[in-house]
Amino acid sequence: MTVELRTHAASERAESERERIEGKVAAFETFAERVHDVSSDVGGKVGTGQQVGASAQSPTGRSPGNALAVGASSTGTAGGAAAVREAFCETVLPYAETDSPTEAMADELSPDLAAALSPAAGAFAPGLAAQLVSRAESRRDECELLADAIGTERDRLRAVADELDGITDWLAEADETPLLQLGFEELRERHDRLTAFRETCDRLARERQATVRGTRRDGLTGIRERELLDHLYADFADDHPALADLAQVDDLLADGQRAVRRHLCARV
Repeated sequence: MTVELRTHAASERAESERERIEGKVAAFETFAERVHDVSSDVGGKVGTGQQVGASAQSPTGRSPGNALAVGASSTGTAGGAAAVREAFCETVLPYAETDSPTEAMADELSPDLAAALSPAAGAFAPGLAAQLVSRAESRRDECELLADAIGTERDRLRAVADELDGITDWLAEADETPLLQLGFEELRERHDRLTAFRETCDRLARERQATVRGTRRDGLTGIRERELLDHLYADFADDHPALADLAQVDDLLADGQRAVRRHLCARV
């Protein structure tokens, strides 16, 4: 008897997604660092521009260098926005659900921050860098929580798969011996073993259902397990592969019990 368990594929999917989200955590960290660097660079250029304007005062008190100073400042700040957009495209964009930088910035950061970074917005507004870094750090924390939740889901799936592997391996081995070759006590022992396996399936199913209804929390942030599972198994034929496997194996065990009972009745 060969049983193709969907739980194995589900655990592999969870591990793959966990690795992807951990990459996204690193991407947000790098993005925040690059925004900080851009902010420092733009601040230096603005400061230099202001010093040039101040040192170019004429005897009349007017500053012929004001136009140059303003030009250097606006160019530096506009370049800062472009540098941040470039940093986002090189770090976070590969993990976004869209290839459009503008849409990805709106999704991953916020619509307001995406608008503030657009070429049409012009200069790099004061305080924008701090907002970007704060948002990037918040998104990093959210992704860390998600990666941890997916890692926990992977571990739970592996535990279920191990239990089911043990049961299906026993069934395959037991099927090699026809029931007609078993004595009454051996049949009774097999029935008891099947009963114990069904109890295991029932326990695992109840634990799994409780997990689906749960919420994983970290401070004020929460991840609903049902939403997490929908995210992980959207492409699966079964919305809940582990529960589907448990139901399938329990049906096999029930069939086995009925066959054993027929032989027991025939021996009485």
